[in-house]
Amino acid sequence: MNKIEWKVTERELKQKLASADNRWHISTTENGHANPAFLLSNYDLFLAPYGTGANYRECFETFIADCDAFLAKVTAVRDEAKAHLSDLIATAESLEKSTQN
Repeated sequence: MNKIEWKVTERELKQKLASADNRWHISTTENGHANPAFLLSNYDLFLAPYGTGANYRECFETFIADCDAFLAKVTAVRDEAKAHLSDLIATAESLEKSTQN
């Protein structure tokens, strides 16, 4: 009986993670033997500013107001991401120091 010998002809790995509050999402894909690619998104920022109203002027006024609110969201999400990255770096540095001792 012939022995079956396998070889990898094609490989695609995908992984999706979401934060407990479902706001942060990260997906990882790896094709073949290439390095993985990561995509990070925050669902709070998916809806772009828009304007509505009974006339042209109101559309622009509500659009500008929505932009201000969107900027506040972007700032809050950016600050949250910075804090998370800072924690990741501190943890990595702590682990690196503990393995050196």
